Amino acid sequence: MARTKTNLRPPTGGATPFQLGCVLILLALSRLPAAALEGEIRIHDPSTVITCGGNYYVFGTGRGMPFLVSSNGFDWHRGGRVFDQVPESVHSLVPKNDGQTVWAPDITRLNGQYYLYYAISSWGQYVSAVGLLTSPTLDTNRPDYHWTDRGMVVHSVPGENLNAIDPGVCQAPDGTLWLCYGSYFGAIQLVRLDPRTGLRLSADSPVYIIAVDSEASDIIYHAGFYYLFVNHGSCCSGDRSTYNIRVGRSPKITGPYLDRHGEDLVRGGGTLFLAAAGRQIGPGHFGRILGEGVEKFSCHYEADLDRDGRSVLDLRPLLWSADGWPLAGENLRAGTYQIRSQWTGTVLQGPANDAAGDVQTARYLVHDDQKWSIAPAGGGCYKISVVATGRALTAGAETVRLAPETGSDDQLWQLDQLTDGSYRIASKTGKRALTTETKTKPGNGLGLQAFMGEDTQRWVIATP
Repeated sequence: MARTKTNLRPPTGGATPFQLGCVLILLALSRLPAAALEGEIRIHDPSTVITCGGNYYVFGTGRGMPFLVSSNGFDWHRGGRVFDQVPESVHSLVPKNDGQTVWAPDITRLNGQYYLYYAISSWGQYVSAVGLLTSPTLDTNRPDYHWTDRGMVVHSVPGENLNAIDPGVCQAPDGTLWLCYGSYFGAIQLVRLDPRTGLRLSADSPVYIIAVDSEASDIIYHAGFYYLFVNHGSCCSGDRSTYNIRVGRSPKITGPYLDRHGEDLVRGGGTLFLAAAGRQIGPGHFGRILGEGVEKFSCHYEADLDRDGRSVLDLRPLLWSADGWPLAGENLRAGTYQIRSQWTGTVLQGPANDAAGDVQTARYLVHDDQKWSIAPAGGGCYKISVVATGRALTAGAETVRLAPETGSDDQLWQLDQLTDGSYRIASKTGKRALTTETKTKPGNGLGLQAFMGEDTQRWVIATP
């Protein structure tokens, strides 16, 4: 429903050879494979990704509210639809809606139930409503799987300067529950919800205006601040979409939300978090995912040019700057890297030849036994092999070694970027993290230990 557009004009004059060279390098890098999501990931306006029974779920715009399911967060398949018809308690408020199409849902878990918020509307008019469904489980195979209609949460009426779409639910640290919603028509509004019912406290409870000229709002809490993410730009035009994600923060959930330069989002401010890059156009609908010692965020791209220009889901690392601003991390791409201990400053080193030898850390000398080829291996895992010999980093029970590459699970590694930009390198078998054993001198040994977040388990992966 975005209505702002940007006209970009090419610079006059020809590009220099240096500029052309830089463009070619960037294009080549953008085409290197990354640990991309696999399977069926087509979705528009995705909800926050949530877990249930060890599986991941995400809900999106469409008839009956379609959703995707994954066992590991990387391989996805279609899970079905939530309902056949929009509940009458909500549809009666938006009679021009076709009775099936839902927009931009969001979800949270509370009181042993999943609270699923969704919007209905119709193109070209702003009479809209946000409804709520609850279910004790998201697993369609369980006998207690059932969505219960809880009715309307908020709505907009003819003549009102509001479009009640794009709900974003937030549980604050103090236990209060909040809902932000709205679009370019009017403003982004915030109301408090009753945590027992998930509905608005009362029909006349306070309404807070927290942003304008935006949509797809979502609020998260981090280290003393609430962060409001919104979309600027236009959607729903494929590779011509100009969606981008902006952010502001406030010590109070009710605002005011200021960007990094002190501009209020109510005045159109917003620090850029994520824009189009490479072959992925129009990122939108931020959602945070917490778990297993890492933070990630979900979004969709209005057009992924590597997937026939379709709107698709993506999950990426969520990083935080030293002064407390969110940064969009990158999924690691295939390439040759050095792997440096954040604790010692020394780099991972393998034996220089095919003879048996320990993997250790050592002072960096630009040798091939200190350079590592890293490539996606499917299911969110990577294979890591030393450039000098091509042998693969292989996990034992508590140690690591090099061995001829077989593709077995003990040679697969999960590389999760942590919030400071460093990486956790964990074996697929055992889930133990690569750990430096001492900091006294180069030549230190390595082990595999349960991840505790220590600097001895944090690695900087950089081009050599």
